Amino acid sequence: MKKLNIMIIPMLPTLYGRRYQLSKYLAKKNEVHLILWNMPYPVTLKNLLSNLKDSWRYKKSKREGIVIHKIRRLPFFFPLINRWFFQKQIKKIFNNFNIDIIVSESFFSETEPPPDLPIISDLNDYYEAYAEIYGSRFYKLAYKFLKVKGTIEGQVKRAKAVFAVSNILFEQAQKNNKNVFKIPNGVESWVLYKKYNRGKYNFGMHSLIYVSTFGQWSGLPNLLHVVYELKKDFKDIKLVLVGEGPQIPEAIKLIRILNLNENVKLFGSVWDRKKLFEIINSCEVCLNISQKNAFRDAASPIKIFEYSALGKKIVSPNLEEVKKLDFPNIFFYEEFEKTKNLAITIKKALLEKIDDEKVKLKVKQYTWENITNNIEKILYQCLSEMRQI
Repeated sequence: MKKLNIMIIPMLPTLYGRRYQLSKYLAKKNEVHLILWNMPYPVTLKNLLSNLKDSWRYKKSKREGIVIHKIRRLPFFFPLINRWFFQKQIKKIFNNFNIDIIVSESFFSETEPPPDLPIISDLNDYYEAYAEIYGSRFYKLAYKFLKVKGTIEGQVKRAKAVFAVSNILFEQAQKNNKNVFKIPNGVESWVLYKKYNRGKYNFGMHSLIYVSTFGQWSGLPNLLHVVYELKKDFKDIKLVLVGEGPQIPEAIKLIRILNLNENVKLFGSVWDRKKLFEIINSCEVCLNISQKNAFRDAASPIKIFEYSALGKKIVSPNLEEVKKLDFPNIFFYEEFEKTKNLAITIKKALLEKIDDEKVKLKVKQYTWENITNNIEKILYQCLSEMRQI
């Protein structure tokens, strides 16, 4: 088959998550051009100075087979001008590198692909639900000002095909496009087969790990009260927290108040993936804590696939997309706010045994290699149909 020239416009200009995995694995057999740009968020003096200095600079580089274009934009916040500027540069790259098709995760008007170029719309989050449930006043204002809903619907309508990570997003996309495919998130295959040294970070038989950006949705204070309750049954219980976020300072105070200094280990952010998996593998139970709501039900959590690839037990709310996986290692709980329900489920997970090989066998179908093979078939079909028109 002919090698494809694919452009990927990510939801956010960063090299991790779904956007990076799709780029990396598609690039093994195709030429992939990933578009990045400089943003001043979160708003700090360092980010603002970097944005002012680097926004105007175009830079082309290569990483793991991906051609990365860091394109120019006006610094700070000029969405109307930057939209025109963004689309002009996308057209130039599209023509200069003979791009066949664009896979767009873009959800706001400033980074929408030009309307006359062929696109695949990749829906990986339920942005409307996020704005409604978690959005501050400023976020909701920005959601409307940047025309998020209209931008997504417009791309779905004109797309040659639509990828959706969940059934909820699949059904929404079908209202505006008949050519919709469910493409969930996944895991890198090396996580399934790598042998880890548990002794390096051995947190004991009653250890929990929670990897998150600890915002209001994470329920971290409630979790610490759960650990306090579980300590009555498991004196050696250990909670490992990996990540940063606005709930961490509150958590540190609560750890002192509840006398959990010996029971909680804070790592902060861990960007080294191999080190992260070593830490996770040294714990017994992995936590996927959140409220059950429309935003969470529509998500395809990458951490669920990664924890399962390690053969780990998982405690999670009864989320629609997670339930559909039917993984035997997931222990579901109801009513996120109630300490007792979560404590009972974690205790059950700590005490029960699972067949980790059976779990790994289940997760093998969700490797990024398999996912991108499916995507390639869809792209070839779309291009074939385009050439017949």
